[in-house]
Amino acid sequence: MAKAQEAHLRAYKSYAKRISDHVAIALVVYTLALIFLVTPTIESRGMSILPYFVLVLFVAAVIPLCRNLERRWQALCATARPDDGLETRYVADRLKLWVAAIAIPAVLAVLFTVF
Repeated sequence: MAKAQEAHLRAYKSYAKRISDHVAIALVVYTLALIFLVTPTIESRGMSILPYFVLVLFVAAVIPLCRNLERRWQALCATARPDDGLETRYVADRLKLWVAAIAIPAVLAVLFTVF
């Protein structure tokens, strides 16, 4: 019984570590979506560097927001009690993160196509 309990404790990841994993994967998905959805819609002539520069700017604009989310969860986990409702906050933040990672490139692709 003690081994099973010990294995369960080792398998447990804090909310801060789990949200950090989601942030990392969401950034990869966001960047890939920018590459394959947004970059082709940016009009350029010849071998212009403009689409790649815009790509770097969009990724750089999102990184501080993701880092703030990670810091928030580190602070929450450091001060939280078991009955604080972290599960609900975690699910909500995870949902917002993934919606943003998918919706922002889609909206940008539409905007660059229309304008």
